[in-house]
Amino acid sequence: MNSLAKDRYGLYLVLGYLLLIFTIIIAENGESVQIPTDPKAISFLKAAQVITSTLLFIVPVTLFCRFMRPERSAFLQMNGMPHLYFLITAAACIFFALPAVAGLEQWNQHIHLPSFFGDTESWMQQKEKDAEKIYLAFFEDKSTLGLIINLLVMGLVAALSEELFFRGLLQQMLIKNKVNAHVAIILAAVLFSAFHLQFFGFLPRLFLGIVLGYLYYITQNLWVAITAHFVNNAFAIISVHMFSDEIVPAAQAPAEPAQQIGIAFVLLSMVMVAGQLVFLQRFINRSKLPPTN
Repeated sequence: MNSLAKDRYGLYLVLGYLLLIFTIIIAENGESVQIPTDPKAISFLKAAQVITSTLLFIVPVTLFCRFMRPERSAFLQMNGMPHLYFLITAAACIFFALPAVAGLEQWNQHIHLPSFFGDTESWMQQKEKDAEKIYLAFFEDKSTLGLIINLLVMGLVAALSEELFFRGLLQQMLIKNKVNAHVAIILAAVLFSAFHLQFFGFLPRLFLGIVLGYLYYITQNLWVAITAHFVNNAFAIISVHMFSDEIVPAAQAPAEPAQQIGIAFVLLSMVMVAGQLVFLQRFINRSKLPPTN
């Protein structure tokens, strides 16, 4: 099997695996879940999340690189330590993206499917409520140790596992198959956002996925995207840890947000993120940094 055919086979394998996971998740029943209150039950859920992320993403990526890529771990571009400026830019991109993410989330809340998809939309809303119940249950422990565990489970493990699969594997395989890099970044971001099965958060997660994709593509170092993903998760985790008592559950949330984020503010946020990426590319071009793998 020649290299191009092997790359094509590898991409089909990755997409087929993703389709299988989608099918299994969607096949789950749509009954509402009960919010766990017992600390042991919550700890079990956290452990289950780590195990699930490992089995769904980390193990398949490891096996794929072991048997399908001659360069093995170097394929993921994780062998070199990223330049400090890369990491600073990654964090800055997340910071500047916050207004755009908030605005896109508000707009996404007002998007509704046609009436004949009413049952599907109800299922989507139920899935999001269930996810929010479990998410908020993780913050029952207000101690410093509880915060650290959440940062590890929902912050680091999620960032590592998802970036390994969607950027390190999927985006890379799309590019290896001669898909235009910009198209590959967007496709990987679409599948990344869709995988979470949170329709009313699809647009902000898509935007973040695109930002992460460009950070990886420009720097050719997966640790940069992992860092940005972790910073985004950590910001949300720390915010909820500090203010979760003030959060209104989705089922009781007001129909209209108290304050809308204007389109000009969202566009400015996107422009600032784009500017950071442009500066990052120029820095790399000027420095002529060697490849990291």
